[in-house]
Amino acid sequence: MQHTIISILSDQLIPNVLFIRQWAENGDIHIFLSSKEMEQKHKSRILAQSLNLGNKQFKTIVIDQNSPSLILEVLEKEFPKGKRDNNFIINITGGTKMMSQMTYFYFWGFPKTSIYYWPIGEKYVEQLHPEFKRIEIENPVQLNLKTYLAAHGYSFTKAERPDRDYHAAEELYRKVITCGDAALVPEISKATNAEYKKNDKGYLSGGWFEEWLYFTLKKELQLKDSHIGLNLKIRNEASKRETGNDNELDMAFVYKNTLYILECKVYNRKQLTGKRITDAIYKISSVRQSLGLKATAMVFILSPFGNSHGRRNTINDLVRMANVKQIFSLEDMKRRETFLNKIKMMIDYE
Repeated sequence: MQHTIISILSDQLIPNVLFIRQWAENGDIHIFLSSKEMEQKHKSRILAQSLNLGNKQFKTIVIDQNSPSLILEVLEKEFPKGKRDNNFIINITGGTKMMSQMTYFYFWGFPKTSIYYWPIGEKYVEQLHPEFKRIEIENPVQLNLKTYLAAHGYSFTKAERPDRDYHAAEELYRKVITCGDAALVPEISKATNAEYKKNDKGYLSGGWFEEWLYFTLKKELQLKDSHIGLNLKIRNEASKRETGNDNELDMAFVYKNTLYILECKVYNRKQLTGKRITDAIYKISSVRQSLGLKATAMVFILSPFGNSHGRRNTINDLVRMANVKQIFSLEDMKRRETFLNKIKMMIDYE
């Protein structure tokens, strides 16, 4: 049976993507109720692309986000009495309050219409029409990294495979942890010298740490290849028509439909300055702001921060102000099991 699925668009498209992925079937028709403001941000195109919908598979209807009378006027024109017997599935999770309220008001009473609200992050949907009931979602859709970023208007390229295997990165990690300072590991110390010109300079200067973290988290969190990426270059697709900048992420992964972005650095004790810590925090914070309300940023700096309570308090204050979830130092990563358990707690791993 063919359905017409009606979605109300807002800045955050992930709820729309999840609902459509959960409920839609092949052949369904998609209607996007949008506003002028959202269309200036290309939201209907972004949503269609994230769902792999062709131009003939969806229609965008622009309504006034604040005027109840104008919203009803458009809905009456687009969905007249003759269409009341169509099979409508309506998701009112998105949009402004006025858009969702007037959509509910107009379609309430349509005989073959179901209206739903999906609380963000919950494993149930509230059915509001034709009757009130809670529907538990036994197997919720799990978005991969490509779909999540696409729903925010981004495409990306990533390192197809790490330069070396996990064992090489693991060996360097153990040496730094044992020595307590990257400067005391001969191959790393040598590579950071300005006169060192070999091809593995980038790897030994810090690339290995990104790969170690990639392999470690992928294994510990049991992430699929499609849910994690290393060395991502993300591009705002709207920048093809507007002025925009690309951003780079050392690593990113999606778990339970939440995006986690990671900044990874290796410094020896002498290299580490307050500015380098600040730069790492602000860089990841800046990227996070454009990737959704639930996007979570973390910073990993494999360098000793020392025992200064003043320094640690300053860093913690900066992390809170920048809305970064956590910053990990060499001291935090020494106790490997404790370190990984803390990450699991942060992402609600199960």
